[in-house]
Amino acid sequence: MLQNHIRIPLVFCCACSLLLLSGQRTARGEDAVPQRLIKAWEASRNRIQSLYLKIRNETTSPYELTEIARMTGRVSFVKATEIVAFDAERQLKRFQWDEQEHAKKDEQGHYTLETIRGHEWVTATEGGLNRNAPLPGNVGMQYGKNYYPFHNLIHRSEYMRENAIYVADPLASQEDISKAKWSSLPEALTLRDFQLLKEDANEFVISWTGKIPASGKQARQVFTISKTFGFRVKREEFYLMPQEQLISSCECRDFREVAKEIWLPYKVAQQFFRDGKLITRTNMKVLEAKVNQDVSRDTHFEFAPGTQVTDLSQLTPAQVKDLKETRNLGYARAFTVGEKKSEVQK
Repeated sequence: MLQNHIRIPLVFCCACSLLLLSGQRTARGEDAVPQRLIKAWEASRNRIQSLYLKIRNETTSPYELTEIARMTGRVSFVKATEIVAFDAERQLKRFQWDEQEHAKKDEQGHYTLETIRGHEWVTATEGGLNRNAPLPGNVGMQYGKNYYPFHNLIHRSEYMRENAIYVADPLASQEDISKAKWSSLPEALTLRDFQLLKEDANEFVISWTGKIPASGKQARQVFTISKTFGFRVKREEFYLMPQEQLISSCECRDFREVAKEIWLPYKVAQQFFRDGKLITRTNMKVLEAKVNQDVSRDTHFEFAPGTQVTDLSQLTPAQVKDLKETRNLGYARAFTVGEKKSEVQK
């Protein structure tokens, strides 16, 4: 959990792919990543105590959206503005989609395009509660530590994930915290069979190989880490083995010193490939960044008056167990923001 200073383990780019890889051997011998690099990485990470980011996300493709939908099942391109903010006590993520086209599949399996209006999703954790709401709208969900269905709030940020920045979620279970440690850098360097491939004065390259449980295929990830820019990930590549087929890559560029000895990339490019051909490219551009400043106003979120809230924060352990087994929300209390609560709701 977060302490007086935030420990922010840097996680893998394309982390969703990494979590699919199996195997948990510890690297040993001359090729293991040396402790001097791990300790320096940890020291650099721990300089960040709070962070506010405003990011523009845009996905492009050499293919039409209907072609992408037929090929991959993906039904929209991302065109959105994202805000991520956190300190030792609070976390917030806002994701606002532009009005954009969406591929809709009919009964015959054909895709046509429809326009989806702009909308936003807000999720915020503060004071032991997590509040979720789609905007515009008048419905909301509220969670507490006793029932919290998310693995990690901030990790759902594309920029944070692809730029390899991770921060522990205050409401995460101990199981999720343990999983995060196994899948975050630099902690994973001593838990997994990472190898140091090369190193010079400016950067070093590490790799890890494992198996994808769903398919049984071998996969390999390679990371280039910058010493010059405060142990930020410069590039990540994900390959299917043994043919060394590139599946995805992430490149971080335009590094800027946003605070003393703290660097962030202002441009991130995420690419996905199929059979050696580029399928999609998502460009992320930082519009605004604040590091180690007061972000309490940026992270605060309240439901608007009139919002109908389903509150799962007060469930008992027995009710949580039943909810997980039956998906029955009958135990959750409901209230409308701004209305006087009855004795039953209190």
